[in-house]
Amino acid sequence: MTSRDQQQEEEEVAEFLPVEVSLDTEGLTLLDRMFRTLDHPRFRAMAPGKQLLYLQLLRWSYGQQQDAIEASRMQMSEWTGLAWDTIKKYIPSLIEDKLVKIIRGPTPVNPTMYEVYWLPAPLPSPTPVSRPENIAFYVDQFDADDTAEYARLERLLKAEERRQLQSEVSWSLRDLGIPWNYDLIKKLVMWQYLMRSPYRHRLEEKHPDWFTIPQ
Repeated sequence: MTSRDQQQEEEEVAEFLPVEVSLDTEGLTLLDRMFRTLDHPRFRAMAPGKQLLYLQLLRWSYGQQQDAIEASRMQMSEWTGLAWDTIKKYIPSLIEDKLVKIIRGPTPVNPTMYEVYWLPAPLPSPTPVSRPENIAFYVDQFDADDTAEYARLERLLKAEERRQLQSEVSWSLRDLGIPWNYDLIKKLVMWQYLMRSPYRHRLEEKHPDWFTIPQ
């Protein structure tokens, strides 16, 4: 791939991705993201010790521009001032919440390696058009052109950006009280890719009824 082709692909990604995961916003705003985290209803519902641990994990990963961090419970205790037993309590809780993931266990010379994820932005109550069951029905009607465009866009995304979108979808289903469903998540992610791209206009032309809220 030539540098010009690569630049064109990056511009396309930047056009359809939300600010939070756009390729050209990595410096964005760690501070803005931290502010959003502090205001997030899920964060506010956490116990104070869990809040502190989560913020420090964000700081030592994204704040240091690291995709993953190595840290022992003792190190986390030093970062937060929390007791070792408190760290032991809240790490599994953050993992259960899908905000932290163990990607490598401890070794004789290195502590456990973790990936840390941002809380997804809270979603408004769904309109009839955006209800998950409606979207799944629309995706089932995609033709060959639609699925080919999705496949093209998917190849442009980095693994971290895919995980972020999947996390947003998973959290939105959880907020709506919908049990985890892999097939439904796949369809919602496909829909989100296309809705955030210029191809949305093509779908609006082909299926205007999908984008009309019944009176």
